Amino acid sequence: SLAFVATSAFEYWRFRHRGVSPLSQPGTTLVFATGQALAVAATGGTDSPLLPAMAVMSLVLAIYAPLRWAVACLVVQSAALAAMTFGQVTGSFDAAVPELLGGGPRAGSATMTGVRGAFALLILNGAHRFGRKVRDTFEGIGRRAVDARDEERQAYAEQTTALTTLAAEIAHELKNPLASVKGLADLVARGLEGRPAERMDVLRQEVDRMQAILEEFLNFSRPLAPLAQDQVDLASLCRDVIALHEGPALERRASLRLERSDAPPVRCDRRKVKQILVNLVQNAIAASPAGGAIVLEVRHEGACDRGALRVLVRDEGPGLAPELLEQVFAPGVTTKEGGSGLGLTVSRLLARQHGGELTLRAGEGGRGCVGELVLPLSPQSV
Repeated sequence: SLAFVATSAFEYWRFRHRGVSPLSQPGTTLVFATGQALAVAATGGTDSPLLPAMAVMSLVLAIYAPLRWAVACLVVQSAALAAMTFGQVTGSFDAAVPELLGGGPRAGSATMTGVRGAFALLILNGAHRFGRKVRDTFEGIGRRAVDARDEERQAYAEQTTALTTLAAEIAHELKNPLASVKGLADLVARGLEGRPAERMDVLRQEVDRMQAILEEFLNFSRPLAPLAQDQVDLASLCRDVIALHEGPALERRASLRLERSDAPPVRCDRRKVKQILVNLVQNAIAASPAGGAIVLEVRHEGACDRGALRVLVRDEGPGLAPELLEQVFAPGVTTKEGGSGLGLTVSRLLARQHGGELTLRAGEGGRGCVGELVLPLSPQSV
């Protein structure tokens, strides 16, 4: 009993300080099986009131423990019970039930003792078999549930792929007719004046918008092309993006400027990073009020040969509700009138392809919105 208690205390201490090791479960199982057999032997053998606990332990281990350790425990228990029965039948082992447990002289003859021992062995093995049946039943239910889920997910993935492919083909086929419509609209507009010319201009703008939506969808549906990495000065790239959007910014009477740039070059795909920044700046322009400022900032965090570069795009618009700061990266979610809801989705995919991240957050004091692009700075970038 003292050895059993000491072993239990040691296992508890090891679990608290070292966690679960590969051998902790089988070791503890065998120790407890052996300790239980010794406790039964010390309290009367086949007459022990603790004998049913062996069947209970065999049942529990058969359900929860790995098969080899449940069988090992069953072998230990069966061998111990067989040895106790043989010893009591031959008279070489004559343990009595302690007075504390209501003991007294052993009841029955040697034949009855052998019958009790054999019956106990049958119960012990029956409990193990019943436990395995229960385990197999639940494992079968679990496997069928997992297989059904996997089949459903596979069917959904195949359906999604087929629909995406079909939609991409349709979008691609629509680009040529739209280009023809735009070209014809340009030709017709040359001979128009007044109200008809204004209407034709609206038509051309709508065609441009449809082409932009189709292009965003095609970028989303196509697999990401491999990165064509090179040393890129993000400050210079930001200046290019600012120059590209001076016209749209002037139309909204908004200002664009690069506020800070003290970062080294970073190794990245210039075209893809520019696509991310273009999307952020376009969203900032669309959200900016008249007279608002859109500020780009490049930051370097960490040591000179590691860390990350951050490009911030701030606007002074109404900002986004907290629940939308993450939702807008899902396909189809947009707050812009006429937006496709794919620009930020594609931009985040491109950022993560670089090992970076793209996030949105509220501006200082809850004013405006801040788009933040993070790119890792590798040792080769300096």
